[in-house]
Amino acid sequence: MKFNRKRPTAVMGGLTVLSLLVTACGSSSSSASAAASSATAPKTTAVATASSAAGQVSQAKAEIAKYMAMPTFTAPGPSIDASKLRGKTILVVEHDTVSDTVVGIAQAIQNAGQLLGITVDIFNGQGIISTIEQGIQQGIDQKVGAILIIGVAPSAVPSSVAAVHAANIPLIGVDDSALDTSQPGQGLGQDFFGAAGANFETFGRLSADAAIVNSNGKPVNAAIFTINNPVSVAFVNGVKSVLSGCSFCTLVSTQDIEPQYWTTKLGPATSSLIVAHPDLNYIFPMADTLGLFVVAGVNQAGASGKVFVASGDGSSSGTLGLVQQGPIFIADPGASTPWMGWEAMDQALRAMSGMQPGNPSVPIRYLDKSNLAGANLKDLTNIYGDAYVAGYKKLWGLG
Repeated sequence: MKFNRKRPTAVMGGLTVLSLLVTACGSSSSSASAAASSATAPKTTAVATASSAAGQVSQAKAEIAKYMAMPTFTAPGPSIDASKLRGKTILVVEHDTVSDTVVGIAQAIQNAGQLLGITVDIFNGQGIISTIEQGIQQGIDQKVGAILIIGVAPSAVPSSVAAVHAANIPLIGVDDSALDTSQPGQGLGQDFFGAAGANFETFGRLSADAAIVNSNGKPVNAAIFTINNPVSVAFVNGVKSVLSGCSFCTLVSTQDIEPQYWTTKLGPATSSLIVAHPDLNYIFPMADTLGLFVVAGVNQAGASGKVFVASGDGSSSGTLGLVQQGPIFIADPGASTPWMGWEAMDQALRAMSGMQPGNPSVPIRYLDKSNLAGANLKDLTNIYGDAYVAGYKKLWGLG
């Protein structure tokens, strides 16, 4: 999907003042005064526009500041007696193993299961709908205690979702929806027990804020790369919500490229986008794994220093290393994938215990060069901390 949208420049009163002066003109001295006022009107407008831009930059900085600190743990719900669930089996169905986030979450769920005495089987859907459906059916046939799907859009597998519900097996969507606790299934629909993950709308807002701050009030001409998934919709909505209030920002393109094509198509698509839109200077991949290939495309187009990237997820040392290094990847607001995995397990425990779902959202941290400087990225605990470990252990009765 591509679209162009030009936003009006903020102008304060220059034309109105000029019109009044022209109307009042009745003598040569008045004409001279009008001419003088006319000559200074553009300067007044420029000052007003600069003031407006400065205010918008300050607002973006203030939003970013809210997310700079190390995340803290807040219990998503009441305590759980997890000892009663020892020996249970749950199935995790991954959309693919291309995304670092998906892989990291699945591994974290498995690690939590080992602590709890719960078997966690992992099925790789390979980004193919029929394969994902096979994996879900495997869980139904095995009568597992719960099925967790990671990065899978519910709308892509409706019959499988209905089959899980019919089998009376709790279904939890992880990192695959716009979280909404006011809606059935926490935004996923009535066939789901609940959800777990980070708020991708916040990722989108912070990515756009990063561009505004980096531009320092100069024009922002942006593009977005997405995938066919509800979290992409949330990310795009977040970007748009910020850019729509920015007088010097324009969204020139949005393109969908699915995970199985990232390695072959994202780089060339980025280069082509830069050629097609010479004024383009910011690209927002909806997840930072896409950003790896987008940065390669920027370099291929010879646009380093002109085109910048801001994304969401903050899930891998590779992408965070690009932010740490600069200059292209300027920000990667993210959430801890182990934290998301443990939150997903928490939801599974609640489902198997007959409890209500907990708060599905994990905390987000804004990451850029300033708070990544000198950090050892091989262990993302250095970035997000491990407050969740003690928090969930206490919540689950593990001491």
